[in-house]
Amino acid sequence: MRYGIALPNYGALATPENLLRLARRAEDCGVDSVWVSDHVIMPDEATSVYPYDPSARPAPALLQRLEQFYDALTTLAFVAGATTRVRLGVSVYVVPIRNPLLTAKIVASLDALSRGRVIFGCGVGWLREEFDALRTPFADRGARTDEYLQICQALWTREVTSLPGPLYSAAAVRARPKPYQQPYPPIWIGGNSDAALRRAVRLGDGWHPIDLSPETIAAKRDALRDLCAAAGREPAEITISLRGTLRFTAAQPQSHAPLAGTPEKIRADVAAYAAAGVEYLVLNLRDGSTIDALVAQLERVAGEVMCD
Repeated sequence: MRYGIALPNYGALATPENLLRLARRAEDCGVDSVWVSDHVIMPDEATSVYPYDPSARPAPALLQRLEQFYDALTTLAFVAGATTRVRLGVSVYVVPIRNPLLTAKIVASLDALSRGRVIFGCGVGWLREEFDALRTPFADRGARTDEYLQICQALWTREVTSLPGPLYSAAAVRARPKPYQQPYPPIWIGGNSDAALRRAVRLGDGWHPIDLSPETIAAKRDALRDLCAAAGREPAEITISLRGTLRFTAAQPQSHAPLAGTPEKIRADVAAYAAAGVEYLVLNLRDGSTIDALVAQLERVAGEVMCD
């Protein structure tokens, strides 16, 4: 199992000092990667429901705490300049709300300047009001994501790229620098849906769901293998990762939520995820409201979870 740690690029702890402190400590502790989240703008009011809300009756998302939100790729560039080894991931970049030529340029530049440390986690987005504010269609975001990713792949691998549409068209263009990683940084498709699985097989190098149980991952893994067989791809070509929330507790929690409990319980959960096919865990650290608490939790992860 490889591990990544989510950085606080939004909310009360989102400061330059905190981002660098946690990223550098993650690198020192042997963590494979650091990750940031992505939004461009926060609507003042929203009726959209966060699709990964585990409650029985999800309510519209409360977005006020997300007002302080550093841009994902800018934050990773900032972190890249202050680290030497740790990989740089985004979980996940909302593809359809941005011009694909700009996305391709920024991702390629970040990968070239960091000497090949980017993992490009990406998805279709969920916050309709954000799409509206950016004057971007919401209904066709899946098709737009597919086309924009294909444009990025073309720009990263070809000297001259034609952009015939149907959703984005332009005269033939050239784009350099090319990514350091060849043919381009790994593309991990975010999302828990069957559509995300299909997109991972069509266009991705990985599948990156959120907060699913080991049992659900195992069932989705089998579906992913079937999709790979139909598409002529080897399942081993697609990394299965998971972004999950980790909470240490002094005693066994009442709920059976994965990655919550004593270190022994969490290590057992990690083993269950590995048996279900997960190769990579990106951990949200949620114990404490200060940077000191996050660093302490990171150090516990390194010493008591990653030790196996």
